[in-house]
Amino acid sequence: MNRRRFLQSAAAATTAAAFTPWPVRAQAKPLRFADMHSHTGILRNSTLTREMMTKNGMQLLARKIVADAPVTRGISGRIQAVRAAVPGELARYLDDRIARLHAQHKEEQIAEIVSVETLDRAIAAGEPAAVIASEGGDGLEGDLKRLEAARASGLVHLQIVHYRVSEVGDISTERPEYNGLSAFGKDLVTACNRLGILVDVAHGTSAVIGQVLDLSAKPVIYSHGHVTSAEPYFTQNVIRARAIHKPLAEKIAKKGGVVGLWPLGSQFHSLDAYADALIDMAGSLGAAHVGIGSDMFGLPSSVINDYEAYPALEEILAKRRVAAADIEGILGRNYLRVLRRSLAS
Repeated sequence: MNRRRFLQSAAAATTAAAFTPWPVRAQAKPLRFADMHSHTGILRNSTLTREMMTKNGMQLLARKIVADAPVTRGISGRIQAVRAAVPGELARYLDDRIARLHAQHKEEQIAEIVSVETLDRAIAAGEPAAVIASEGGDGLEGDLKRLEAARASGLVHLQIVHYRVSEVGDISTERPEYNGLSAFGKDLVTACNRLGILVDVAHGTSAVIGQVLDLSAKPVIYSHGHVTSAEPYFTQNVIRARAIHKPLAEKIAKKGGVVGLWPLGSQFHSLDAYADALIDMAGSLGAAHVGIGSDMFGLPSSVINDYEAYPALEEILAKRRVAAADIEGILGRNYLRVLRRSLAS
């Protein structure tokens, strides 16, 4: 389905009631949005509060701990490892950051999602909630027992690689070393399925993403980035190297997963342009397989600088006559669906 057919289909399926003038409808709207990739309250001295979430309709944030942060730095516009990690260093770092998130959530009375029951309860109660996630499997240090311990501590969303070629597998911005996943990386995907951890393939090479899709018994996500018709390669500039090849994005969709579009300012000059890109993705992959990974406070420039952009984006999509159900899916429910599937035994 292309963009035109998607919009025609959405318009045909939408009732007049769905397009009641937005300010009237917005007054009674519950929490309904989700961000698949956020550093809010983690990076750049940003702050996460319950009030910020509730006033902007944010149901759920996937809060990403940057697992390789102690050993990576930005050099000439590229983030890369600058030294080897000391044994135990990244494991301790992950444990410390999980503990900090627990403390923040307790202080702000933000629910933590650790099971299907806690997810359903937060949605039913209209309570703002958070998912503890890790950007990179570096804190596992090649040990599945570390994965089990992290899961017991509340980790339920794992982006398996980031900016350091780790024990897990190759990354999109460095020369491949494993031709995809390592042996540990392959075991890791299976273990995540078993333990109820959502697998996220952002930052992975095409080989990594393809192998994860072949191995995973559950849907996976690509939380943040963009789709390209040409296969990305590590020698390209960072933006192009970080993309997901369209055939792999389509395969994620066919397996029931979600592809998250980042709002990078150098790619999208406005929120309207970003909305157009979401509509294009929905026409290509299906609206049920598109989401938002804002990379909040992690991008050099963005058209989503705070969560006030979500209600604004909701209004833009409605004015484009995107069906209400598709808007709800793209802005949050698609991620909730896949997360729920991953948490289920």
